[in-house]
Amino acid sequence: MKKVSFIATALCVLAACNSGEPKSGDTATTNDSAATTTTAAPLTYAYTPTYSGDFEQGDPKYAQTILDLWKDFDNNTFDNHKDAFADSVYIDFSGGDHFAGTRDSLISNMKAYRTALGTSTSEVIAWTTIKPKGKDETWVIVWGKEVDEKNGKKDSVNLNENWMFNKDGKISFMTQYTQKYAAKK
Repeated sequence: MKKVSFIATALCVLAACNSGEPKSGDTATTNDSAATTTTAAPLTYAYTPTYSGDFEQGDPKYAQTILDLWKDFDNNTFDNHKDAFADSVYIDFSGGDHFAGTRDSLISNMKAYRTALGTSTSEVIAWTTIKPKGKDETWVIVWGKEVDEKNGKKDSVNLNENWMFNKDGKISFMTQYTQKYAAKK
């Protein structure tokens, strides 16, 4: 009886050791829940996007350019990255103003605007770079906070900016959304 129990136990141990887990070098997937894939039913959305609903990760070098521009805005050195812009640029600002013109005109206007602010400090909360499939452009989306101070008075806004790089890798469009910053109580 002990011999049968020993053989049964040995078989159970061997079966447990060979539970289908991949060995080093195996290409099989593991059985943990993170690696388990299931085929989901296709989703039906209530709306069809007019631009795109199919994105992939974009080149992170574009995010670096935008973050450099944010730092240049803080330092009032916006012209440091003048060459990042296309010859013609269109911008929708959060206050309802629009800019459509040349790169040089944009830089000149931004420097004048920034000088009038006094000091400006940005805090970047998050960013991502995406590329719509089938389109020859890349977007950088940035969420942050801007604190401006002039004559001892501070003004803070939450920001969302969406920057589009064209097929030549130049910024040709930006749209901005702001919300007055509500201080934590």
